[in-house]
Amino acid sequence: MNTENTEVMDFDFRRILEAIIDRWKMIAITTITLGLCAALYSSFLITPLYKASATMYVNNNKNTVSENLSNNDITASLQLVPTVMRIFDSRTTLGEVAKKIDLGYTADDIGNMISFSSAEDAQILTLTVVNPNPEHAYIIANAIADTAPIKATEIMDGSSVKVIDYAEKPDHPFSPKVLKNTFMGLVLGFLISVCVAVLIELTDNSIREENDIKKLYPDVPIIGTVPEIKVTLDEKTN
Repeated sequence: MNTENTEVMDFDFRRILEAIIDRWKMIAITTITLGLCAALYSSFLITPLYKASATMYVNNNKNTVSENLSNNDITASLQLVPTVMRIFDSRTTLGEVAKKIDLGYTADDIGNMISFSSAEDAQILTLTVVNPNPEHAYIIANAIADTAPIKATEIMDGSSVKVIDYAEKPDHPFSPKVLKNTFMGLVLGFLISVCVAVLIELTDNSIREENDIKKLYPDVPIIGTVPEIKVTLDEKTN
């Protein structure tokens, strides 16, 4: 019984391998086509996005001399970071930024462009602006970096937010990732074409050899087989 199961498994594996080899042209064409479609779609149909980032230092005390900062001061400063993010993202702050840059954006528009991040144990806040226009991303990020710390200091009396690095104008988009999308298209095309080739083979009940009969009709005895006759060119002529 185990021998029969092993033979069936070997037979199925051989059929799958043969299906892939026999249909290699279809697999190659499908793989290349989907990879090319992914590359063209990423290059011409997806709007490129640029991002500009500025970093700031958050302190719960206007005294920035490190020797005078206690562990409690550092802990308090870390706890202030989420509050600072909310102030930066407020309609009041972003409304002032929108008026300052005068690029036709509303506070809500700018709010949809920005994101914040911070290290778990650091008082560093990173502001990132994503925009289809690299110049606008750069201008908005630096406008927020100039305006928001003043607003945060006004609201949180005794605290300070200082700019470490202003944003630089991005030279190239961070999205879409054309090479990554092309590779994913190639992989997807290969997998789809292989699955189709295997499915066609496994659903094909054509009988080509003795093993096909054994597999399809395991309980039916084989009385005989017709040998393959090869005819040479001379025999065909005669």
